[in-house]
Amino acid sequence: MKVDVLAEKGCLVEINIEIPAEDVKKEIDVVFSDIQKNATIDGFRKGHAPMDFVKREFARTALEKAKQNLMQSAVEKAIKEKNLQPVVTPVVEPNEYVAEEPFSFKLKIENFPKFTPKNFKKVKITKKIKKISDKEINAVIENLQDRQANLTDAGDVTVEPHHFLIADYEGTVDGKKMGKLIENQTIDLSHKSLPEGFAAGLVGMRVGENRTVETKISGKPAKFDIKVKAIKNKVLPKADDDFAKDLGHKDVAELREKVKDELVKTEDEKSRQDMENQIIENLLKSNDFAVPETLVEEETNRLIEKTKQYFISNRTYQEEEFKKSIPAMKDKYKTDAEKTVRISYLLSRIAKDEDISVSMEDVNRKIEEFSGGDKKVAANYDKHREYIMLQMKEKKLFDFLLENAKIKEVKA
Repeated sequence: MKVDVLAEKGCLVEINIEIPAEDVKKEIDVVFSDIQKNATIDGFRKGHAPMDFVKREFARTALEKAKQNLMQSAVEKAIKEKNLQPVVTPVVEPNEYVAEEPFSFKLKIENFPKFTPKNFKKVKITKKIKKISDKEINAVIENLQDRQANLTDAGDVTVEPHHFLIADYEGTVDGKKMGKLIENQTIDLSHKSLPEGFAAGLVGMRVGENRTVETKISGKPAKFDIKVKAIKNKVLPKADDDFAKDLGHKDVAELREKVKDELVKTEDEKSRQDMENQIIENLLKSNDFAVPETLVEEETNRLIEKTKQYFISNRTYQEEEFKKSIPAMKDKYKTDAEKTVRISYLLSRIAKDEDISVSMEDVNRKIEEFSGGDKKVAANYDKHREYIMLQMKEKKLFDFLLENAKIKEVKA
């Protein structure tokens, strides 16, 4: 068998394989023998049909089967001989076969990228340090008050921008009805997600009044027919010790301390994520190597599907327009997809070279920590053991990279 490398471009390797004529003949004879033993042919007992008859009736079938057998065996040998590591199933392109001559075919293999990680130690990054202010603590307390607020009847008043309404409404977008009548809907007129001009269009209304409000949704003209059934004020509880006790704390001082601890934890997590991102960017700059195009395409398609699901969840998905935009999205997402695939190879190789791993005992301890000793909770976590292991390994890897980085602290 002759194995000739025709071309190498990035991770793609093109090979021509030629199998000697005598090996082809032997394989065809083996296939004919199998057919003779197993074929059920009218007029003959199983396994007793004359070989001349079998060869005449099953010539095409035997040749195709022999070619498949030869290609499968040859591909395995070629991969081993050339020390290749396919990342996806190789593509086989048979050449035309001429009887009693060698059989040849082309083989396209996307090979594992060849690289050695560089500059992953002493990476220069900055760590943002932020001091939590009273203003930020107050903002969280105010948010907690807002969540515990009650709606009380505003009395005989006209609608103002700070009010909550209980209303029935139905609407159209671009002349098309949005759905059936919505009844007794609570509407916060101060909410930023309301269509532009919607809240302003309701100012001045009274209970029992009907009004049509014109606005726009996704750039298209929209109309809402609204009936106000009640006008409400939002009353916030006082941020005193009783309020803190309702939230499970001893007093306001303890509540504020807990809030501060959570804010510090959140800032630490943001700082950590920022440092990890800096390391990733530095690794990508220092390690520019080709990655398999098939994997880049798969990641690109995943990003496109993610965008589609985002539009669907926001009720802005329009199938025809989305399909038209796919080519542009492929161009846009390809660079990010290539980086994602490349950093995945880099991190995996660094973990291997530095012997960074997570044992089953480590995972068991983590599940025990998550479950707090509850067997039912532990059993549920156990279903996601592989994911937990991957998360733990990734954290351990970035712990290593951060320990070996040159970190400069700066004020956020």
